[in-house]
Amino acid sequence: MSLASLKSVIIVGAVLLLVQGCNEDLQLSATPIKNVEKITIREKGELDVYCPTGICQFQLVADQEATVNINMHYDISRQFDKIEGVSVAGKLSSSVKMTGPNTFSMDVSGNGKPSKVQVVDYYRN
Repeated sequence: MSLASLKSVIIVGAVLLLVQGCNEDLQLSATPIKNVEKITIREKGELDVYCPTGICQFQLVADQEATVNINMHYDISRQFDKIEGVSVAGKLSSSVKMTGPNTFSMDVSGNGKPSKVQVVDYYRN
């Protein structure tokens, strides 16, 4: 087998492992730290966080690398008006992307270490 053929086999093997890993269900847990009334995990990688004061902290832990979408609410009838800021402790802080006035996405590492997240609403109470 030539070196070029061997490289092709290795690349194909790596792609198959990557695709196989994508079929596994994401195990995600969220823990309130400060000013969080409740956190609901709606579907794979989609969370609703209820923060009555407009400033809160929580932790996310995942069993695999993934991007999660987080929807911020004051309560069941009111979403955040405009997120002023999101800070994530650690190297994943640069992964935060605002996707709407009350939503953002971020990457989770999948290494079992919690990511600490703080969110502030611009028009908080």
